Amino acid sequence: MTEGEGEEQETLIRADDLETLGVDTVAGAGRGEAGVGVGGVGVGVCVSSLLHPPAPPTWHLPLHCLALVIVTATLVILMPVYLEVINVAGDAYSALLFTSFFSSLPTILYIQIRYSYFCQLTRLGPPSPCRIIKIGALHGLSLLMIVYALDRKRIVCHAQEPLMGLVVMYMIIIYFFYKGPELSSPKMFSLCGILSGLFLAVDFQLNDKYRCHGSAVGGHAEDGGNWSLETHSLWTIVYATALFLFTLSWLLLEREVLTKKHVSGGERLIPTVSGRGGAGEGRVEDREALVEQGGGGGGGLVGGAPGGGVVAVGEKWGVYLVWFTLASFVTVVLFLWTDFFTALGKAGSPHNFLRLTSRGWQCHFHYDGACGPTPFYGWPIVAFYTAFLWLLGRVMALARSMVFTLATTSLALPLQAIWWSLFEIGGSTGMHWSPQVTGELIFSLLGLPVMVACLGFWIHVDRRATHRTDNLLLT
Repeated sequence: MTEGEGEEQETLIRADDLETLGVDTVAGAGRGEAGVGVGGVGVGVCVSSLLHPPAPPTWHLPLHCLALVIVTATLVILMPVYLEVINVAGDAYSALLFTSFFSSLPTILYIQIRYSYFCQLTRLGPPSPCRIIKIGALHGLSLLMIVYALDRKRIVCHAQEPLMGLVVMYMIIIYFFYKGPELSSPKMFSLCGILSGLFLAVDFQLNDKYRCHGSAVGGHAEDGGNWSLETHSLWTIVYATALFLFTLSWLLLEREVLTKKHVSGGERLIPTVSGRGGAGEGRVEDREALVEQGGGGGGGLVGGAPGGGVVAVGEKWGVYLVWFTLASFVTVVLFLWTDFFTALGKAGSPHNFLRLTSRGWQCHFHYDGACGPTPFYGWPIVAFYTAFLWLLGRVMALARSMVFTLATTSLALPLQAIWWSLFEIGGSTGMHWSPQVTGELIFSLLGLPVMVACLGFWIHVDRRATHRTDNLLLT
């Protein structure tokens, strides 16, 4: 910094804008201008807009949360119907393979075009692709286990959706063991309140053995299929383990996307979602980095944290998402052999695997009596799952917390219970209108306001902390 300057300044510099130029110094002038020495030449750039870029409107986060809840609830509702109709001509593995492939393909194409990386795979990569690949593989394995557990009612029908609430409980447990951004006491209180409201909303459905996705069941065969009690117990354990891995994979991904660094004196580069610190590395990368002078915390891209730390949020969530979805898809493909065994899949042999998989994929492209309404559920599942991935990144960037993001998705569980009080699974279209006043409906309407209030309290606490931090930065 120039001698005698009393203010700390930050400058956002894109490395690919200076690919052929060397950045020597970042200096600030007394009128809010910074001199950037490029190749030995001083260039004055105004940093007033870069120091405090406009924050997104306050309604952005609630709007994205609402969209995420709707998308997640749609996925939870359509999943059992999709698995039931695909099992007529194909099997559950073909459904998972189809969804994984057609959800990763548009993501890759969009990022290639959006960032002008088409056919430039060497530039399309996060700072630590190996870690992202491992996390994506963990996510793919959890999806495989979840689909197998839900296939043909290996998990008793009335417990399939309520057990998804374990994700919130796992987040509270994992929070104490993984090194992520700290949660304040009010936020922990909010998270526990969400868990309490969720328990109230799904408790009746979890214990109601006589209703399955809106339809009345008369016995164990209708609620749990042709499986023994021991098989149900084993697959319930597998299902709970898969939900733990699912939660863990997203929280680990948060560690890569949202980085927390302690800021002290001196100049350094703070990692963002699209880059890692490169001060002193002596090379130019296709990254975005926040150059910070002195101590203190940031503007719009960096939120202040207690103890001199900052949480840096970048914009290229899609770059991480490409590697994440690709690793997940490759993991699903590598485990295709699991469908050869009837204890796991449906095929039982390589020959039946090819027949069921090819038939299952064909049913997504035409409608006939054998395939049923498969295309009417397969393609919406792909579209909503792709939107789910993108909205997770948007909400996480706005809230700076994957814990809040996953807690928001739990609102889908009382919504699906309300849906199945209005509709019933079955029929030629997969489901049909059949409104009833049930215990699931009443308890969901009781628990849903509690969950919404706790999420609103989280947002209020976060905004108050951000406002306090901004005031400290301006003084």
